Formats: sequence, C-alpha cells, structure tokens
Amino acid sequence: MMSPKSSALRTGTSLLCQAGLAVVVLASCSPSDATGGSGAMSGSGGASMASGGTSGGMLGSGGSMSSGGMQGTGGAFGSGGLVGSGGAVESGGAVGSGGTPGPGGGGGPANNGGATHSGGMTGMGGSGGGNNGNGGTSGVPGVRIVGRTAPGTMGTRFEWSGSSVSARFMGTQVSAQMNDGKNGNSFEIVIDGVMPKKIFTTSGQTTYVLATGLTNGVHDLLLWRDTEANVGPTEFIGLSDFGVGGALLPPPPAPDRRIEIVGDSFSVGAGIEGGGAVPCSGNKVENDYLSYGAIAARSVGADLVTIAWSGIGVWRNYGTATPTPTTVIPARYDYAIPTDTTTTWDFSKYQPHVVVMNLTNNDFSVGDPGQPYVDAYLKLVRHIRANYPKAYIMNTIQWMTADTVINQMVATLKAGGDTNVGVFDLRPFANRKACDHPDMAASQMMGDSLATELRKVLGW
Repeated sequence: MMSPKSSALRTGTSLLCQAGLAVVVLASCSPSDATGGSGAMSGSGGASMASGGTSGGMLGSGGSMSSGGMQGTGGAFGSGGLVGSGGAVESGGAVGSGGTPGPGGGGGPANNGGATHSGGMTGMGGSGGGNNGNGGTSGVPGVRIVGRTAPGTMGTRFEWSGSSVSARFMGTQVSAQMNDGKNGNSFEIVIDGVMPKKIFTTSGQTTYVLATGLTNGVHDLLLWRDTEANVGPTEFIGLSDFGVGGALLPPPPAPDRRIEIVGDSFSVGAGIEGGGAVPCSGNKVENDYLSYGAIAARSVGADLVTIAWSGIGVWRNYGTATPTPTTVIPARYDYAIPTDTTTTWDFSKYQPHVVVMNLTNNDFSVGDPGQPYVDAYLKLVRHIRANYPKAYIMNTIQWMTADTVINQMVATLKAGGDTNVGVFDLRPFANRKACDHPDMAASQMMGDSLATELRKVLGW
C-alpha cells in the first residue's frame, strides 16, 4: 500500500572507526591494541587479517573474514590515530586533534563473528566497526548499530526503516549527536525497555537530549528510526552527556537470531499512528517500532533489518498499470542507502535466519498484474536466495488477489529445488483502519502471529 504520505570525547588517542555493516559495534580503538605491522588493530577473537594499508589494518573479530577488505583512506580528522576502512566501500579518519594523514587498513566484512569496535569510551560512542550480528561484543564500551549502513562525514549513515542504535551506559542522562540534513526523520527513544518519547530531527548536525533525570545507575538505550527510507538518510555521530560520573559501557550482546523483512508500507508501520484528527500524511503517523515485524522480532529476541518502502512493488508500484522498473523493490534492494546508488551492499555482513517477503499489495492495486509479476517475484526470491543460501524465505499473503499466486510461486520454487521456502497468511490478523493501513491493534496481532510462526518453523 502507498504510505500516507564526537567521536569519543576523551583525551589522547580515541578513534572513530567506520564500517558499513548491518550490525556495527562502535567502541574504543586504542593504539595499545596494535599488533603486527604499523598500527594493525585487533578486535576480539579474530582469526585472520584482512588485506589493507600498512597502518590501520583491522583484524575482524570472531572468525575469518569473508573477503579481503579494501584499503581505505585514513585522513587526519583529529587526534593522531589512523582509522581503517572497516567495510567494502569506506574511508575513515582519526578523531581528536593534530593527527597526520595516512592509509587506513581495509578490514573485510566479518562472517558470523564477534564485533569490530570503534568509538568512544567515556564520551561519545562514535560510529564504525562492525559485524553481521552473529556474535557478541568484546566488552569494549561503545554502541551497536543494527541495519544497513554506510560511512558518513563524521559517523555512520543509515536510511532503511528500523535502523537502530543500542547502548548501555552508567549515569542519569544521555544525549545523541546526529546529522539528519533537512529530512525530519523520527526516532523512538527506549530506555530500559520503556518508550518515554519520540523525537523528530531538526536541520543539520544537532545534539538531541534523549533522557534526563534517570536513577543513577546502569541503563539500556535503544534509538530506533521510525521513518522510512524515502524521507532521507540519517548520520549517527555519537552518544554523550551521561551526567556526573557517567560513562558509556559495552553495549548489550547481540542476539543469535536474525530476521530480514522485505516489504512495502505495511512493513514500515505507515499510518499506524493516524486516524481521527491526525492527518493521514507525512512522517508523524509512521512508526516502524510499532510495525508487525518489530513486534515479532522483539517477541522472539531477534535482530531485525527491514528493507521496505511505501507504495513499492515487485514489477510495478502502487496505482500504476505499467511497469516501473527503476523504482520497484528489485531496483532498490541491493543498496545500503537506497537513495544513494553508490552504496552497494555486501550481503555477507548480515546473514538472516529468515527473510519475510511481504510484497503482495501494490502490484495488485489496479488489478492482477499477471505473469510479469510472477516472473519478477521469482527472480527477486532467487536473488535473495543467492545472497542468503541458508535462510528460510517466508512468503506472506496480504490481499485475496495474491492468495493463489503466492502459493503457486512457492510451489514453483520448491519444484526448482529450493525447499527452504514457505507461505504464511497474514490476512486474518490485518485490518486497514489506520489511514488505510493496519492500526496498532492489528499490527500487534500480525506481529504476535508472525512470532508464533517463526517459533514453529525455526524452532525459536
């Protein structure tokens, strides 16, 4: 359906290490961790060194690298240390004052391992480093970003719905520094599992007060992007202002369950806060944190990456009778930042256990699209399978017109040898009461039913 529509502020040698990974852990990159060559930095438990520059080459944490990293550029951004490029297409810089330029080591993407770290210890948890979410952290203070990311000017950019920053800190308050341009994205602020407020970004680089007046102790923070990719990217720079004696701690450990949802406005929580006197347009009625996918992920204790866009189809978009090849989901799916086609995604960085396909609405909005839709859908599923060879691919049904079609396509996939696929019918749980989209009650039922199905199929 169409939608209604820094660095670580500690003295000395703190670094900001960037990586465009689905799950990034941002923590300290102290030169005291250097081993081998000139400034090669080690994460926790890494098994092999990715190829990189002569200084700043990073050791992936937890297991062998899936591919040799590219050499990044480590320009001087601040204090002396050099930053390697932790992902496939990145460059980094040191943070602080008075550093000299130098080559950044290229850490390749990590498979099923722990975290590569970056960021601040007692100041801002800067952005960078990362893993694909299959392992825990090494106990270094920092933040964990879940979602497809790309390097920014000072931090890490993300754009897809549900991209999130999680952290643990000691203190009575916390702030975040972000640069959202003029986009006006919204975020849920969740402290210790409770949603105290929503924030809307303002123009340019800004420090946002996320919470104050907390009890003096350890707290968990989740900063969750509610708005979808078509609103524009956000650059997360870091966390700070924890109060007197406060400090950033190691982030909560990564779960060992991973979900990806590929969908449209139903999957981004479009309109979910609409209805009544609230206009059914704009960003203010969209809330991905309340979407069925986010509800299901929390229920089963899984990381979630959502690749969805309001009004998008597989062969044609909402309200169009002819194909729209440059703007359908297959044209956007391969990018970390879908409005920036230079950010081609490396799928080894996040390997989900299950992919939930929810793309049966918009292609059918003006009637049955016929065989072209079937061909495009099967091609997309096979592309996803090539990138996620072990994932269970769940194909959901939303509209009556797609019932037989989805079942037939899954039968075709199985006949072709892909047996790790299935069908799940969400129609009994959905409604269209919130701006022609599921309201909160329906979203909760959809999320609960999906969680039940995931437990049944995957043994979760």
